[in-house]
Amino acid sequence: MSLVGIKELLTEARRRRYGVLSLLGGNMDMVLGQVAAAEALRAPLILAFNQEVTPQVPLEIAMPMLVNIAQRAEVPVATTLDHGDSLESVVRAIRLGTSSVMFDGSTLPYEDNVRQTRQVVQVAHAVGVSVEAELGSIAGSAAETGAAAAAAAEAKSAFTDPRLAVDFVNRTGVDALAISFGNVHGTYQGEPRLDLDLVRKIHSLVEIPLVMHGASGLADEEYPRIVASGISKICYYTAMGRRAADDILRMLTEAGEGGAVYHQIISEAISFFRADTEKVMELVGCIGVV
Repeated sequence: MSLVGIKELLTEARRRRYGVLSLLGGNMDMVLGQVAAAEALRAPLILAFNQEVTPQVPLEIAMPMLVNIAQRAEVPVATTLDHGDSLESVVRAIRLGTSSVMFDGSTLPYEDNVRQTRQVVQVAHAVGVSVEAELGSIAGSAAETGAAAAAAAEAKSAFTDPRLAVDFVNRTGVDALAISFGNVHGTYQGEPRLDLDLVRKIHSLVEIPLVMHGASGLADEEYPRIVASGISKICYYTAMGRRAADDILRMLTEAGEGGAVYHQIISEAISFFRADTEKVMELVGCIGVV
């Protein structure tokens, strides 16, 4: 297989009604485990890099790593810049070889979001790169923990207006659209309240795949319902990241007085990310589709 764009992966996912996972690739341990899971289960995968979550990892190092691993995968794998906030950041990622980018203009006034997204699309499509954009405001943060995470999750979100979604897609030419329907980045505070009727409405009005950011930490039975409502790309990190930290802590505790050597932590991390990715892939229904 070869590196592909999100348009290719998600168009097929929308047609066949399964979900494609977008997982953060902050380091090689994570990515090697994630791709091994995709290969074992014959599932497509999107590897995303988010500069806010891993600020000490330069994009110039991270993106070529993702691209290199994706090109060698035995299943179709896309790479993407997650939540790019400017044309400049998008262009940097494109020059580093990514197959896809996400431009997040959701905090801008609507017309500014349309204008800047259209500009990103023109630049990216000229070199065969897929584009995801966001309409509506999704609260929370995948980078924060503790009190900061709670404050971010409680911030006001604005659900995506179906009528604006149609206008936005028509005027920008984006390949995928991230929407807000009660989803929250990072940690949910209280019982999640997802408006899947809204997802179904938007899905019926636009022909491009829909994206859910803030998908981790939900009950297992929620994921098939989310996919069935019309979500094709599922961005998942915080819950997996917390479980990874717990797994490493368990390993170090069991090592006892003799302790562990760092390469053993690397091996444990790769094994964890493979196993955990396989579990989440089962939830979104993408096993055996490639």
